[in-house]
Amino acid sequence: MTAGTGGPLPPADGPVTANAASGGAASGSAASGSAASGSAASGSAASAGLALRCLALDSAALATSDLLRQAGVPSVLLKGAGLAHRLGVERLYGDVDLLVAPASFAAAQTALAAAGYRPREDTALHRRWGLWHEQTWSVPGPVPFVLDLHRGFARVGDADELWTVLYSGAEPVTLAGGTVLVPDEAGCALLVALHAASPGGSARPLADLARALDVLPLRVWPAAAALAERCAALSAFTVGLRLLPVGAAVAAGLGLPATGGRSYQLAAQRASPLAINLADLDELSRWRRLRRLATLALPTPDRLRLADPLAGHGAGTLFLAHLRRYRRHARALPRALRELRAARRHPEG
Repeated sequence: MTAGTGGPLPPADGPVTANAASGGAASGSAASGSAASGSAASGSAASAGLALRCLALDSAALATSDLLRQAGVPSVLLKGAGLAHRLGVERLYGDVDLLVAPASFAAAQTALAAAGYRPREDTALHRRWGLWHEQTWSVPGPVPFVLDLHRGFARVGDADELWTVLYSGAEPVTLAGGTVLVPDEAGCALLVALHAASPGGSARPLADLARALDVLPLRVWPAAAALAERCAALSAFTVGLRLLPVGAAVAAGLGLPATGGRSYQLAAQRASPLAINLADLDELSRWRRLRRLATLALPTPDRLRLADPLAGHGAGTLFLAHLRRYRRHARALPRALRELRAARRHPEG
């Protein structure tokens, strides 16, 4: 999930300079005051708009949670308002993340489809991309909200146990006039560390981790580490914690290992996708490495179309899409190799 970002919009006009003519200073001062007022108004309007969007997302989260519950599928709200509640901040966000049991994932998708939700990517394609743990849906309605339906989480080895530990400790919170389940403190600590370890292109997960280390009681972190071990996510949890000095001290106090795999380190450092993929290859068995290489070298037409809007259904357009893809990777390779070399020289990031 990529959280929404807030902050005032820049003013439409450039800086105001004082006039050299008589009265110019007063005129410039008045203009500056006017520009400042306009900037403040723009910022207030932007913040209000984002806040309204978050309220609408809360309504979508509640409606989706209720829909799944009526279909016999319990769910837990992973981020959004639930995380903001735990961290005690007005946290802006851009989509809805709901976790269901892996065994209930198919039933959840059936319920969503029947209610007018539409998958944004092909499920089999999502799985081939290594995103087995989530499926992205479009929420029906006039505003194109996004729902990430999870049955796991990035870098978690045991998705069934993740569901068990989060659902068993989940607590109800009031949201948009109804009630949803959110992770308890230990579950929240687990998730923010895991998200920091696989942040994608966003800086928000690291800010969330910093806030969690600041506000959550110290007793929560040993419990979170125990949850991470239960769901085979201790390496990612440790890498995430060690991204911040305070977290590194917590990890050391818990006796957690100093490093994880190289791909974990690169993901946490927001390295390029190619560098992470190359590091992943090093950590696979020989047979799995060959299979991954074959998938990367010769992606299916569906995968090409997802990554390249210009890839059509004809042989010619697919051939051109392959060429564009190879060029992109060729351009990205020098940076990826630099990142890999840096990770080898400084394994603790």
